[in-house]
Amino acid sequence: MKKQIILAGFVLLCFSLIFAETIEEKLQKFGTDGAKGYIQPLVNTMGANLNTGFYNSAKVLKPFRPQLTFNIMLTPIPSKGKKFILNRPDTIYAEPYLETSTIFGDETGNTFHGNTYYTQQVTDITLPGGVNTDVMPLVIPQLALGLPFGNEIQLRYLPKYKVNDDFGNIEFFGIGLKHSVSQYLPLFPVDIAVQGFYQSITLGDILDIKALALNAQVSKKLLFLTLYGGLGWENTTMDAKYTFIQETIDPVSYQSNFTPIPISLSLEAENSVRATAGMRLSLLFLKLYADYSIAAYNTANIGVGVGF
Repeated sequence: MKKQIILAGFVLLCFSLIFAETIEEKLQKFGTDGAKGYIQPLVNTMGANLNTGFYNSAKVLKPFRPQLTFNIMLTPIPSKGKKFILNRPDTIYAEPYLETSTIFGDETGNTFHGNTYYTQQVTDITLPGGVNTDVMPLVIPQLALGLPFGNEIQLRYLPKYKVNDDFGNIEFFGIGLKHSVSQYLPLFPVDIAVQGFYQSITLGDILDIKALALNAQVSKKLLFLTLYGGLGWENTTMDAKYTFIQETIDPVSYQSNFTPIPISLSLEAENSVRATAGMRLSLLFLKLYADYSIAAYNTANIGVGVGF
């Protein structure tokens, strides 16, 4: 039963199921420049999704009152996130550059065709395709608990899970703190709060994603309906490590040599600021809400929560 619960938890983190067992094989076809173009849209969409759904009201929970929410984030993939331009890795290939798929693009990538180098035919490089999707989804559970002095702590967590011996473990953890500003403004007509959030996702020895977000929130409750919004700053980075197999031609024997080259990348998401607006419906202990964030990569979010 415990293993089934863990597996169910990682079904929610659908990003891992789409990419976990294939991304290393795909990256091994790229050097540094190619890999950056290929996975940059993934960094952008992951950052957009991860930094969504932190709040559905600016009102801080009362001390030791819990709230459990499930957020479904959807970030559309723009056309610029489907393809990128890659220069040829060496003059031994015919095409000076190619337009090819990113990780979200067509399932078939383009091909660099090898020239004949003296008497040796250089092996073609067929670049990996993508998963051919128009949207990047993510579903994350979040637990919040009210604390004294107008504070609230939030946790996002999925237990460590081993994909297989080759890939390794997937881990996800996030923690945030929300502080009421309204408590310093007696009789103020709206609730105001500030919040900071840190998150980390590790996918085996291949990818390491870190996300940091700060925001200011405002909300107004009207009977069963709460209108809320906020402005936020965020920074998401992705570090990738893999081995690129490079082909070279021996100048004496004219034979192909395939050399493994360790590659380390550090990429940053395009999103840096966002504006969010949404509404929440409260039915006793049940909360239903939806919001939309405008940024470099826009994100829609719907959620359901249980709490006070």
